Amino acid sequence: MSGCVDVHGYAPSTGSWLLCGWAPASSGALPGRRHLTFRFERGVLEGEGLVAGTVRDDLGTRGRGVVAHLPSSDQSLGQLVSAEIDGEAGPVTLHATSGTVQAEGPSLIETLRAQRLSPPGTEAGLFRSILQRPAFEGRDTLDRFEDQFAFRVDEAISCGNSGLLLNGWLMTAPPGLRGMRLRSGSRSTPIDVRDGLRVARPDVVAKYGDALRSRNAGCGFVLHVPDCLEPGASSYLEVETVGGEIGFLRLVPSRLRGLGAIRNVLANLSPRYDEVQRTFDAIGPAVTLLNRDRLDAPRPSREIRFGTPPEMPLCSVIVPLYGRIDYMEVQVALLAQGGAQGRFRARHELIYVVDDPGGADAACALADSLFRRFGLPLRLLLLEENMGFAPACNVGLAAAQGGHVCFLNSDVFATEPDWLDRLLDDFSRHPSVGIVGPLLLFEDGTVQHQGMRYEALPEFSHWLFPAHPGKGSRPAPSRALSLHPAITGACMVMPRQLAHDLGGFDESFVIGDFEDSDLCLRAREAGVASAVDHGVVLYHLERKSQASAAETWRMNVTLYNAWLHQGRWAARLAAEADAPLRDRNPGPEAITPLPAAQAQRDAAWATRR
Repeated sequence: MSGCVDVHGYAPSTGSWLLCGWAPASSGALPGRRHLTFRFERGVLEGEGLVAGTVRDDLGTRGRGVVAHLPSSDQSLGQLVSAEIDGEAGPVTLHATSGTVQAEGPSLIETLRAQRLSPPGTEAGLFRSILQRPAFEGRDTLDRFEDQFAFRVDEAISCGNSGLLLNGWLMTAPPGLRGMRLRSGSRSTPIDVRDGLRVARPDVVAKYGDALRSRNAGCGFVLHVPDCLEPGASSYLEVETVGGEIGFLRLVPSRLRGLGAIRNVLANLSPRYDEVQRTFDAIGPAVTLLNRDRLDAPRPSREIRFGTPPEMPLCSVIVPLYGRIDYMEVQVALLAQGGAQGRFRARHELIYVVDDPGGADAACALADSLFRRFGLPLRLLLLEENMGFAPACNVGLAAAQGGHVCFLNSDVFATEPDWLDRLLDDFSRHPSVGIVGPLLLFEDGTVQHQGMRYEALPEFSHWLFPAHPGKGSRPAPSRALSLHPAITGACMVMPRQLAHDLGGFDESFVIGDFEDSDLCLRAREAGVASAVDHGVVLYHLERKSQASAAETWRMNVTLYNAWLHQGRWAARLAAEADAPLRDRNPGPEAITPLPAAQAQRDAAWATRR
């Protein structure tokens, strides 16, 4: 059975394709909720739509008039070829002909409004309500529904090329809303704030709870809506009540970007236990996009040198500097042990990456003073934006000249002048080791770090977190080398080529936390072990270099990083987390020749002694 399409087109106000035509008289009952298939020149749309009948005096007994509505946000399909309706008596196809008109917007709506819908009933009423939907005129119109619901979007933050992160609240009175659509140009995206992360908003309850007969404290929401924006188009929310009324809420793009946007998203959350996984599954993808946008931007820096480092350094010591600029003074004084002709000065280079634009002038002044006092050459790399631990370390890695690199926190201090050379010797003694660090102690001489293992924490959805066995205990007397799944990035040494091969620290981890574990686990996958040399001892104040560690949002950054780490490594670490880790000490191994480049540097250093 087949009929004809007279008029068709897309109506942005209804968010749907509409058509008007006729079907054969023998087609049986068609009005109602029907499965529709619209075939276009450039694609096919199908789904549940609405069909209503129309009075067509021109058809006589040959046929019956029909109008159809198929919701969709896709407007780029071209001319309609045919429309199929699954009727009670079987499928009915309406064909487009040379006389079929493709209309748009208001013209299409007026054409369908002029049709006489028949018989009067549910389908006709629903179709009329669809055609009567108002068009967005650039202003908010939700105030007239305040006796039914209160709704605001506090922030609409751009995520990626075409996504939004909505932060707001919704409180409704029974029976509530029928639905919402986020419209942007030709795109129409159904949304449900209940799919987002619920946030307690006692301020909203206090203001609207009595009037709306609701005490739902969790009326706040954070909702990530991917792939919803059309470039260059304004965006708004279309809100429909259960009575079929339509209201609009403008979405004003937030100016927040980068860390400011991430801080806004994470500032008011305090998930624990089973809430943690659900929370970060909901907002984690948006934070990933916000961080990616931040890192994709140019990261200009400038370099200032104080003195002349060795031409072919054995190792480049890279220190990201943020907040506690003053720690540089103590660190340089200790590294310069042995005077101007000391071992460190002759063999290694020192690079500070100042990841704190506000502290750049103070860092330059202090570096100049330190060089004058201690004679230890150093390079300052000044970033114009706070990037975080991983990007700062990677900037230093790109500038490093040494055969090896040592990533060192600014609150880690050496007490012996040959500590770095002894760590470098481990690579020749133990060829399977690719990353090595020292035993780190607190100021009181107790253990801060002697290798990592992984423990599941019930408070945080049983995710695996790096743990420091023996932390706070007195160190056992030992000069052994112990192998571990990972070691801390507070002080880790590796061949520079290995660091490059691994791509440096993964910058997906925001600000700092879990990058060191991730790097070591990637190295292990490449067949390279991580180890702690218990015969080399340094002191670590632990997190004293982070000025904002106590803030709630910073804790949630750590949980976001844990979410990334969990998704990447949990399956492979589960067996190790379930059983106690036994440190493995490599037995005596033949000392192998150093790589040619490193041997060349050693020879060059020897000639200068």
